[in-house]
Amino acid sequence: MLDLSYDDRAIVVRMHPAPALTLGLLESLLAALAYVGPERAVVLTGTGAVFAPDLEPTAEARRCLPRVLAALRAHPMPIVAAINGDAVGAGYALARAADARIMSSGVIRFPARAYPPPAAVAAGLVERRCAPGELIELALSRAARPRAGVCVPAS
Repeated sequence: MLDLSYDDRAIVVRMHPAPALTLGLLESLLAALAYVGPERAVVLTGTGAVFAPDLEPTAEARRCLPRVLAALRAHPMPIVAAINGDAVGAGYALARAADARIMSSGVIRFPARAYPPPAAVAAGLVERRCAPGELIELALSRAARPRAGVCVPAS
């Protein structure tokens, strides 16, 4: 399940993952990106102590994941992963497909190592870390910056 909330700077897509990234959640994410359209930046985040878990072990989910990653990478406006908790395997792949990654808590498990926020910054897996209460605001501010190589019309 996903929740979308609107801000002047970006649309926040909040994932409510089950114990695994399911085909249904991946399809919902594709639908959300289509609904958002090409004119809006996106902040992708999770709920509670989980940004996104690993993929459910089904052939359908494995076939859908590359389409979701391609859609995230192809989105013409910035996408910022606001990593609020654990990002495991395919869950971190979603964050890696974003233009920027900010982390407040949890660990990144990729591929077989756990990276808490300071180690994730040191390893280059995320741009910066912050306090949990600052995460969404920092991600929205980052999403408001133009993506590299994108022309923004003068006002």
